[in-house]
Amino acid sequence: MIRARLPLVVLLLLLAACSEEPTSPNGAPGAAAKPGPTDPTPTWTFPSDETGLGFASDGQGLVYANGSCGVTTRLFSTAGGSGSGDATIQVTKGKNCSRKFKLLVPGGSYETVLSFNNLLALESSVLGISIPVGANELRRLIVSPRAVVNNPSTCGRIIFGDNGIVGAGTDKLEVTRVSAGTWEVQSQAGHDLALCEDTGVIYSVPAHFTITIP
Repeated sequence: MIRARLPLVVLLLLLAACSEEPTSPNGAPGAAAKPGPTDPTPTWTFPSDETGLGFASDGQGLVYANGSCGVTTRLFSTAGGSGSGDATIQVTKGKNCSRKFKLLVPGGSYETVLSFNNLLALESSVLGISIPVGANELRRLIVSPRAVVNNPSTCGRIIFGDNGIVGAGTDKLEVTRVSAGTWEVQSQAGHDLALCEDTGVIYSVPAHFTITIP
C-alpha cells in the first residue's frame, strides 16, 4: 500500500507546535524570513506583590518589554514565524543594562539568572489556537536558564506541565484571557508543582504574571 505523504508545510507546523524552544521562521539559523504577517512582541509583567512566587522578577522592575535591557520577546502567532502559538521571552546581557529572573530552586533558596522562557500554545492564527476572552485554559511553561550560554543554574530548566516526555507529576499553569491582548498566567492553589530537570526534584513553584500585546 502506498502511503500519502503529508505536505512539507504541514509537517513543519506540526513540529513547531511540539517545540519547546522555537527555531527561526524557516527552521534554519540565518535563514531569511519570507514576507508575511509580523509576530507581535509581548510585554511580560509581574505583580507588584511577588511574595511567595517561585518565578519572579529580578527586583529591577516588574515589566519586561521587548528591546529593553537585553529583553527579547515574541508571540509566534502568525505565518510570518513558526505559527506554533508559543509566547517566548529571553533575557541576555544587554549593552547598557540587563534583566534577569529570580527562581526558587529545591531546598528553598533562590537564584537570579538569565533565561529563555516559553509559554506554549498561547495564540496562533495558523493552528487555530485561541482562548476566548473571559475563559481560561491550562498551558505548559518552560523556564530555561540553560538556553543562555555561560549561565550556570541549579535546574537547567524548570518545567510546568507534562508533555508525555518530560514533566510527569507537574502542574500546568492556568491562563485567563482578560482582554483581546492580555492574558493572566498563574499557578493554581495546591497545584503548583514544577520539575527541576537537572536534579529530578518536583517541588512547589508558585507563578503569576501577565502577557500583553498592543
